Amino acid sequence: MTLIKQSIGQVALLIAALYIGLSSAQAMQSPQDVVRQTVDDMVAKLHDNRDAYKADNQALYDMLDETLIPVLHVPRMADLILGKKVASKATAEQKSAFVEEFKTFLLQSYATGLLNATGKEQVLYEPVNLAPGADKVKIKAKLVSASGEEYSIVLSMSNRRDTRWRAYNLDVAGIDFIRTYRSSFALTLKEKGIDGLTDDLRGKNAR
Repeated sequence: MTLIKQSIGQVALLIAALYIGLSSAQAMQSPQDVVRQTVDDMVAKLHDNRDAYKADNQALYDMLDETLIPVLHVPRMADLILGKKVASKATAEQKSAFVEEFKTFLLQSYATGLLNATGKEQVLYEPVNLAPGADKVKIKAKLVSASGEEYSIVLSMSNRRDTRWRAYNLDVAGIDFIRTYRSSFALTLKEKGIDGLTDDLRGKNAR
């Protein structure tokens, strides 16, 4: 898990947060507009509050909880990670508990990686062809870091049965977010079930 977090944590969640921090007031913007406006918004917040975030991680968590989490379809992500068989058998209470701990796990695991952003990163977007009435889209781009490193990005978004475009998966440099977590949680889920996995995440979140 440590190697997985090192490989995607400092890049993928940074990009995800820069990519999709959409406020509720922007509910039905096109997905590409969400992406472009969010880059500016997140970079500005990091630039203006970097010292405060370094001194108080909770302030960083709160900012992400307000801007990022509402547009991550965390319940759908949870279902994809758990797999259809487990998700379909879990009670509403079990799924709600897992979603809450998984959300906290994401914030605590990756939030500080945002502080590595310098504001000098560039995002080069590919054209988006969204057919009329389509409720799913893949936003493709390339992030160029301040040091010149390039990362391909594919962000899966949907507004199906929803009031806004929200992200449910992310692929950075060929590393699939959902597939990675499904693999890393698989053994615990097999041995302890969804309650055991939730307890495991709760213990990590409390450290």
